[in-house]
Amino acid sequence: MPRPKTRARSHRAERGNTFATLLLVGLLILVVGAVTLLGGSGFLARDAGTAARMDAPVPGDPGTTAASPSVAPTRTPAVSRKPPGKRTVVPGLTLRRYTTEELAEIEAERLRAIAARKPVTIRVGTFNVLGSNHTAPGGDRRNYPPASRRTPQAASYIRNYGVQVLGTQELKPDQLNGLKSMTGMAAYPDYAFGTRDTDNNILYDPDVFEFVSGDSFSITFMHAVRPQPIVKLRHRLTGREMYFVNMHASAGEGRYAVSRRAGHLAAVSVVNRLASERLPVFLTGDMNDRAEFFCRVAPPTGLAAAIGGSTSGGCSPAGRLAVDWVLGTGVQWSDYDEDRSTLGRVSDHHFVSATATIPGETD
Repeated sequence: MPRPKTRARSHRAERGNTFATLLLVGLLILVVGAVTLLGGSGFLARDAGTAARMDAPVPGDPGTTAASPSVAPTRTPAVSRKPPGKRTVVPGLTLRRYTTEELAEIEAERLRAIAARKPVTIRVGTFNVLGSNHTAPGGDRRNYPPASRRTPQAASYIRNYGVQVLGTQELKPDQLNGLKSMTGMAAYPDYAFGTRDTDNNILYDPDVFEFVSGDSFSITFMHAVRPQPIVKLRHRLTGREMYFVNMHASAGEGRYAVSRRAGHLAAVSVVNRLASERLPVFLTGDMNDRAEFFCRVAPPTGLAAAIGGSTSGGCSPAGRLAVDWVLGTGVQWSDYDEDRSTLGRVSDHHFVSATATIPGETD
């Protein structure tokens, strides 16, 4: 009789183990189903990228701001709204509002960058106007008309040749005022050096150029030390900047020849210093010298004379030189004109001008 009891207990144990196994399997099925349901509905983040998308703005939500015409995009992560279970993180846009002024400046800068790649063409000149003191009573050029008659004629030369930047010499206050009024040109230094030092002004068309900065260097001219102007101008259309240097060197022999050479060498130093900024440099003026000036100044600076001449393999000035010069670095010259019709009625110097082409900028 003991054997049947053992068999009954064994059957009951087997049934208990089977029930526990079935219960465990059922619980596992429930857990797996819950995980699948929650993950597929987007409530369970599978990774950091999925979690990050939870904070992204939803189109139509009250907190979402609509774009306006004056906004510009910048990159930031955003979410592509897809059906549950198919969400992915994609690049998006953050909208920034710009003011009308900011948008105008952005557009202007874009246009300047395009224009800077094109060559710049300007007309540059020099003119010793014959100071009004020379033709006033007691002056040494009384055979010339007074400045009140000569200044309008000087203005007509500027207009007729389309000169946009002009280096002047012997320009007295009455002539400075007259030329500015009759041509609409601005001037540097104007009266910045005082009323006794207006002679070596640089006139420029303010519609073409804007003033950036001004400076000077000093040389001995005849009996006194005089300031010679340096001006940096910005071409309005392209934003290109360039330097203009204007001077008047001593005339005569003896000690005046010494100060003339010293003035030329001072100009060499100034031009080389300015050219180190990799900007075009123009030099204008009454140098009171011809071939000697060219061979003294052009080779060590790389200045090209508007009238021509070569420094390759030596120094070869152009022929029939005047003492009035227009030169430049990094430019190509054309349409050089040396108008001598000024002599005897407007000035005792020629009106010299030429067209300078500055190559376009490259990357």
